[in-house]
Amino acid sequence: MKTIKIMLAAVTLVITQWAFAQSSPIPMLENAANKITNTLKENRSQLKSNHKIIHQAVSQYLLPIVDVTGMSRSVLGRQAWSKATSAEKQAFTKEFTKLVIRTYSSPLAEYSDEKVKFLPLRGPLNGRFIQVNSVVVRGNGPNIPLSYSLVSKKGQWKIYDLSVEGVSLLQSFRSQFGQVLQTSNMQELISKMKKAKAS
Repeated sequence: MKTIKIMLAAVTLVITQWAFAQSSPIPMLENAANKITNTLKENRSQLKSNHKIIHQAVSQYLLPIVDVTGMSRSVLGRQAWSKATSAEKQAFTKEFTKLVIRTYSSPLAEYSDEKVKFLPLRGPLNGRFIQVNSVVVRGNGPNIPLSYSLVSKKGQWKIYDLSVEGVSLLQSFRSQFGQVLQTSNMQELISKMKKAKAS
């Protein structure tokens, strides 16, 4: 009887997590986008001279819903990731996380009341992967298409890629890192990433 109760509890937990993951990720993305843009509005006069404000907003509101480890593993490639030591994986993930923050933050320094409009979802919500399309609405220029690719992990949607105007962040960095690793090793790649931050 005790075993049956444990099994039922486990099944209930899985179903609950599955049901949660199948809810729309749009409210979660809207919440993060709104909090970031509100921070930009409040600190508009300082954005160009103080990028820490933008980095902190992205770190606080976007990063918690990003699958950083999954992105790091994917962008490095299966072969390179499997060959890396635990310390190298940890160091790479740390530097790649900083790179994602800088990449997402960079255009926000030019913020001028842009708004993010999320488009209705297409397709079912019962899969493990989903794409959410949005548009950055600009008052003084053409709108910018921005797509989020998400994966369901432990009952929650997590971002694993961003595409701006059809260009995937994951694919862009995968190509860059692959070129570096053709002529050097993981330690040198991590070193280059650290130097890129400092320059």
